[in-house]
Amino acid sequence: MFSRRHRLTTLTASSLAALFAGGAHAQEGKPTLRIVVPYAAGGATDALARLLAPRLSRELAQNVVVENRAGASGQIGTAAVKAAAPDGNTFLLSIDHAVVVVPLITPTAGYDAMKDFTPVGQVARFQWTFAVPVTSPAKTLTEFVDYARAHPQDANYGVPLQGGVPAIIGMAIDRKAGIQLQPVPFSGSAAVMPQLIGGQIAAGVTGEAEGVAMARGGKLRILAVSGTSRSALLPDVPTFEELGFSGVNVNSFTAFFAPKGLPPPMAERFNAALRKVLADDAVKARIADMPMHLAPTDLEGARRELTASYAFWNDPRRSSP
Repeated sequence: MFSRRHRLTTLTASSLAALFAGGAHAQEGKPTLRIVVPYAAGGATDALARLLAPRLSRELAQNVVVENRAGASGQIGTAAVKAAAPDGNTFLLSIDHAVVVVPLITPTAGYDAMKDFTPVGQVARFQWTFAVPVTSPAKTLTEFVDYARAHPQDANYGVPLQGGVPAIIGMAIDRKAGIQLQPVPFSGSAAVMPQLIGGQIAAGVTGEAEGVAMARGGKLRILAVSGTSRSALLPDVPTFEELGFSGVNVNSFTAFFAPKGLPPPMAERFNAALRKVLADDAVKARIADMPMHLAPTDLEGARRELTASYAFWNDPRRSSP
């Protein structure tokens, strides 16, 4: 005769087996869904993808994996998604720069934001930060300009990607101050950080998530941010516009894209799952801690955001590196 404890153990094991069998059945016959991140592991976009992947897997009843395809300012991973079949199994999670700006300044990129991709949902928006090591004598952007003017051999700044906001930040400083900052290219914000914190470069541009995290840890000093208003995460840091450095009144967004030709029902299905995941309180808290500004959209909202970004950067004065 079985003991009560044995019966409970058997019941629990049976229940778990049924649960896992149900999950396996839900995913049976479905190919793995790939989220391609066109940047190296360790950055904000990668962290966001890895937060969302298991939750999207549950909502879609489909295995979801994150694949880093870094290189060429996001061009390699973005081009790979463009070339993928529009079957609902390959999505790009990227900032708008790789999709919009790169092909405008790199004719050999081989893709076009409006012709080759279907936007399927925005996730977050962010501002760009201009920072210096804590060991830098510059406490303000004006002091950094004075330092760069007095030490032209050290007048450089790290950029996480080619063109876009990092480039126009340098152009705005050069134009206003009459100096020539030398951009030092890196493969993403995560790659900029060690050199910036260690003082190997005089300054650096990073996404808000990486910049705020390091500033809160006392590892760097943020002197200015992009956009038309101060960041809620950095209320004491002025914008470039406030400081008289015009042309940096733009922010960026992170969104999901699919290859062009994705059937509307598949786009709707993915967008609905994404919005449900982003509405979860635990996900909201994690994204705020990253830190990012959560900004989900429906399909029409995602299309509007892409169209607006393309219109802004398609102006040759802005897309020039």
